[in-house]
Amino acid sequence: MRETGEYKGVSFSIPHNDDGVWHYRVHPKRDKLLAMRGHPQPAPPQGFASRDAAVRAARKAIDSWLARPSG
Repeated sequence: MRETGEYKGVSFSIPHNDDGVWHYRVHPKRDKLLAMRGHPQPAPPQGFASRDAAVRAARKAIDSWLARPSG
């Protein structure tokens, strides 16, 4: 099961874990404007020590992705 959220109109999820390591996944909408921005930065392989840290990192990745020029 995943916990989902939305930030600035972009969905993200935080998968539940059983090893104490948290990751995020950004789910961009498929409309043309967002698709032209490429893909948001994925969570690092080492993950994060807390769910809150993963949420903060997901929001930062969304901010960075939305700041990219389209096209």
